[in-house]
Parts: sequence; structure tokens; C-alpha cells
Amino acid sequence: MRFAAGSMAALLIQQVLVGVAVKRKRVRLTLVDAMTLSRGLAAGLMIGLVASGVRDRTGPAGWLGWGSMLYGSIVCDWLDGPIARRTGATSDLGALLDLESDSWLTLAASASAATSGGLPAFCMAAPLARYIFLLSALRKIPYSQIYSGEPAWARQTGIAQGALFTAALAPFGGRFTRAALRFAAPIIAPMQLGVMVLLNHRVRLAAAQ
Repeated sequence: MRFAAGSMAALLIQQVLVGVAVKRKRVRLTLVDAMTLSRGLAAGLMIGLVASGVRDRTGPAGWLGWGSMLYGSIVCDWLDGPIARRTGATSDLGALLDLESDSWLTLAASASAATSGGLPAFCMAAPLARYIFLLSALRKIPYSQIYSGEPAWARQTGIAQGALFTAALAPFGGRFTRAALRFAAPIIAPMQLGVMVLLNHRVRLAAAQ
């Protein structure tokens, strides 16, 4: 019951945000956009597992969460962009949905990795700070300008953060994997949070000019 409620709540929030974006852009969603948005289903499944209280990483719930993460962050993320470019379906809305779907999935993965993957709770700081920063930045500058000040190394830390969550949620892996995660988490999490802090600082400077 809690699994279903958590999943539905996550999907509802995503759909409301998408509806607002589509209304503002005044465009219609494409099939590629629908594929991008399917990452929301993957995020919803992980949020549902967090809400359910099931913490069996090596059981069916663990495999479901990890499979959702792999689909959203690897299969879907690697395919929707190339398909959009090949079919000429790229758009400002598509770019927005791609970025926000990634961020929503990352937030869900951080919560799942912290509750059932054994990662410390501070690994959720950067994904949460990203939304706080976004809401603050939108009051000052348009969405299209927010990430123009992103540091050059942000992509690398984002990939590292995704790899950290994926490894933590994997329903296999022994002592070496767990030891590697304990070593990597205090390095990767603060670096990704630093990206948000630096980006927020640059947005404030740009808005003040």
C-alpha cells in the first residue's frame, strides 16, 4: 500500500511539473519526450520502495529498484537524445525534460541508496540542494540561463554521483564494493554539492548585474 502511494505521489508531482512546462512552452509532447518522461516511472518505483519500508537490497525489491535505476539512467538516457537528434525532434522543451527527468531520477536514487543501499544520508544533500537552488534561481533569471554558469567539471561529478548510487543499489557485490562505497561517498557527495553552491553563486552574480 505504501509502495503504491509513494509511486503515485512521485508520478503525480512529475506530471504536474511537466504540465506547467508544456503550458509555458506552448508545444506538444513528442514520442521521444514520452520516452524521456518514462524515467519518471523509474523514479516513482524507487520512491515507492523507499515509502514501503522494504530494505532487502538483495531480494526482489532490490532488483526492482536497481533495474529501475539502470533503465532510467542508462538505457533511456542514452537512447532518447540520439533518437531526438536523428529524427529532428530536438527542442527546448525536450532539453528541459531531459535535464529535469535526470534530476528527478537522481533524487529518487539518492533516497533509495541512503535507505537501502547503505550510503550515508549526506549523499542526498546535492540532489535536494539542486531543487532549492532551482526554485531560488527561477525568481531571478529565466530557466534557459540558469545552467550556463555550470563549472566545466560538473558533468564528471554528476556521472560519478550516478555511478555511486548505481553501485550502492546493486543487489550484488561483496566487501570490496562496500568498502569502495564508504571511501567514495565522502569525496563524491561534497564535490557534487560544491557544484550546486558554485552555480548558485554565479547565478546570484549574474542576476545582480
